[in-house]
Amino acid sequence: MAVGHSAARARGRTHATICSSVRGAPGMIAIVHVEIHPRATARRMPSDHRRPSPREENAVPDARAPSHAERCRTLAAQAKSATLSTIARDPFGFPYGSLVTLAVDGAGRPLLLLSELAEHTCNLQARTEASVLLTEPIGTHDQPLALGRVTILGLCAKVSAAERADARDAFLKQQPGASYYVEFEDFGFYRLEPTALRYIGGFGRMSWVSAEEYRAATPDPLAASASGILRHMNEDHADAVLAYAMVLAGIADATSASITAVDRYGFEIAAVTPKGPRAARLAFDATIATSDDVRRSMVDMAKRARQAPGSSP
Repeated sequence: MAVGHSAARARGRTHATICSSVRGAPGMIAIVHVEIHPRATARRMPSDHRRPSPREENAVPDARAPSHAERCRTLAAQAKSATLSTIARDPFGFPYGSLVTLAVDGAGRPLLLLSELAEHTCNLQARTEASVLLTEPIGTHDQPLALGRVTILGLCAKVSAAERADARDAFLKQQPGASYYVEFEDFGFYRLEPTALRYIGGFGRMSWVSAEEYRAATPDPLAASASGILRHMNEDHADAVLAYAMVLAGIADATSASITAVDRYGFEIAAVTPKGPRAARLAFDATIATSDDVRRSMVDMAKRARQAPGSSP
């Protein structure tokens, strides 16, 4: 028996109709109409579409982690280039993507220094709707789709003469290489005012972030030093990292472990066990502001792990 189905829905309708064709005896077709209540069609999937995580198998409660808004602000603060998408004039209405350098101001708004001769600038002068796609540096992960990224959507317009000096200072602080062309007559500063943001944190971590949440968040203070912290802990203190996994994260059968991410609230661990890979997140005792704070906290956590009853990593 073969079953085929199709669904029809139009915006504004109060129900949808599902038609199923069931083939039994030759020439026999049954049509089934199912009415769906409008509340059902409005129900949204979980914003992160997440799969069950290995972390959820552990008895350790989930530790505090950065919000998606905070992760977006951190990505924006680190970004040096972006894909700018504007609406093309010819051929009309198509998305037009281009590579640009950018900076962000104190509110996390992208600043662009664009030539008036560029196609994307001409597009913006016709229509201000635009977006920029920011990603973690290529090579941060083995799989490109594991990279954290954010698309910031909004209206992008030229900075006023009164604000140009502030925009110039902010841009050159983050893009010093632009100093040789910043005063060219055909270049001007444009600023994208966020309307909404779509955050993707790799596989199974995603959501929409409001402009208000984004403005209220702050970048992670450890972002610039995180890679050095990870390298130091994994290469020079592998025994301590294994103790974190076995004792503090409750992965008692871990045979090796590594720290894969660190931020102001804690860090994430990937462990190898006889049953396969496991993951966990551990929280710092207090919010961290500097790499020295990380060192002190991790030393304390290592002592606590090694002094726990029955611990022998």
